[in-house]
Amino acid sequence: MRARARFLAIVIAFSTVAGGAGAAADTTATPWSAGITDAQKAAAQRELDAGNTLFLDKKYADALRRYQAAIAVWDHPAIRFNVVRCLIQLDRPVEAMDNLKLALAYGAAPLEEAVYTEALAYEKLLARQIGELAIICAQDAVRLTLDGQPLGTCPMRENRRVAPGAHQIVGVKQGFLTRTVEVVVVGGTQETVSIELAPFARAGRVVHRWPTWVPWVVFGSGFAVIGAGALLDLNAAADMASYDRSVKQQCPMLACDPSELPPEVRALEADARRNSRIAVGIMTVGAATVLGGGVMLYLNRGRTVYDDESVMPVVGVVPGGATLDLRGSF
Repeated sequence: MRARARFLAIVIAFSTVAGGAGAAADTTATPWSAGITDAQKAAAQRELDAGNTLFLDKKYADALRRYQAAIAVWDHPAIRFNVVRCLIQLDRPVEAMDNLKLALAYGAAPLEEAVYTEALAYEKLLARQIGELAIICAQDAVRLTLDGQPLGTCPMRENRRVAPGAHQIVGVKQGFLTRTVEVVVVGGTQETVSIELAPFARAGRVVHRWPTWVPWVVFGSGFAVIGAGALLDLNAAADMASYDRSVKQQCPMLACDPSELPPEVRALEADARRNSRIAVGIMTVGAATVLGGGVMLYLNRGRTVYDDESVMPVVGVVPGGATLDLRGSF
């Protein structure tokens, strides 16, 4: 109940500012009221009242939309501070700090004393909950993204408030090696990241373990050896078939003693068996050669190397955090 009464007091304070702003603007030319008509003030007040009701009912997302609608009509620091309170309740500290900076842009003048004191307390609290990230890039036409969101085109120096934790900066440029930097930001600290890309021409070269033709020659030679063995095996099979026919001719009715066969017939069998064994050996060697050629093809895949093999991931320790970068000497 006490918190509700306090918030209503803040609302009344804003209403007083809104009601007297027209007259005050003529004498003091307050920048947050300059050029704002009575109709705009009334419209902003309606949105503010609706937002206050929603805030007291703890409907912070709905209240935020109402406050943002009021700001679109009249960007008064007091309304902006109500946006900050909603964002804090919604656990969006980075956006809360961005809006708090705007709410405090004119100091204490546009705010009731209690509100200004509360705003300063929030500023200290949020400063410990978020970090600062400074990104420097002097190279022309490099497109940067921060955590997947477009950041801009270099040359640039950008300062962003970010939530604590890991963040990723990516630089892309046509004809250059894409660079990715991972940086860990700790709440209440600032980290600085410099981005510079290297051209593809200097980025590295593709090398192989052997000349590219060597594994293919070995691979193909294996099949050639298998083919030669297969031909010899076919020849052995033909000799054995000739031997069988000769046996049938020499011994049409009864089995013959092999020693009684003519020498030329016995030679056919011996040649067939010998050639068959040789053919099997040749085909085994050919199969092993094919397998070896396949292994060589796999091992001979191209790989990119850099001068002195100097490109490597580097973890850097910085005050309050660390960076993970890909570095190399060219």
